[in-house]
Amino acid sequence: MHVEDVPEHLEDILHSGANWEINRNSFLLNLPDTGRFMATDGNRISICPAPDMPVEDVLIFATGTGLSAILYQRGGLLLHASSVVHEGRAYLFCGPSGAGKSTLSAALCRAGCDFLSDDMCAIIQPDQGPAMVERDGRALRLYADSIEHLALGSSTGPRVRHLVEKFHVAPPTTADQGGAVPIAAIYMLTASDPAQAPAITRMTPLNAAQALLRQSYRRQIALSYANQSGLAGRIGALAAGIGVYHLSRPRDLERLDETTAALMKHWQSPSVA
Repeated sequence: MHVEDVPEHLEDILHSGANWEINRNSFLLNLPDTGRFMATDGNRISICPAPDMPVEDVLIFATGTGLSAILYQRGGLLLHASSVVHEGRAYLFCGPSGAGKSTLSAALCRAGCDFLSDDMCAIIQPDQGPAMVERDGRALRLYADSIEHLALGSSTGPRVRHLVEKFHVAPPTTADQGGAVPIAAIYMLTASDPAQAPAITRMTPLNAAQALLRQSYRRQIALSYANQSGLAGRIGALAAGIGVYHLSRPRDLERLDETTAALMKHWQSPSVA
């Protein structure tokens, strides 16, 4: 990453959205009160912070949206998901911001899994063998109530953003050896009625593909790079080759252990094991 001047607009724009533009070589994110960020040729992130902007408010965009643009420029496939490793295989949890992906991953790590990635999962699809997910080497990002419930106060680092009660947290356990990990299953998270127990149902390949497309990381940006990444075909292959499940569970932190128990039981079932 380089701190340097970044233009307010790109030339020869091919795609654009709220505060962002894409041309043949670059992606530009322009947030007037935060800064400007540019990803170029899949190998350079340029940052131009707004005056007096806290560094954490700048880095969250550079390592999130900026990094995703770099990976999309390289033809990557990214899911808005967190993931853990259990017995050598990866389990991914997809959902919009606030769905509880990070909290569930942290709880599973407390239950014996290893942490793999948080919020963004980079998928590898080799010519032979199962799809895999890369390790991201980052910390969890949790709100204060999740940190307190999971007793992770001693592992808590700085805030993710200035004046936001969300913090970087070192995971209880980390899968820090080796390369990418084969994917065993992917779960789409939704909240259930508080009176209901956690429920896991397998999605049809068509519904799975639609759900995976919706959970592309920074979806509008992903769609802008869809031609060079082969997004539709890769999503279809992922949905056809791996079990994708709907996980409905109560969001009450006091019932989080019910969800982790349901998942670990599911991982021993013939359809997943």
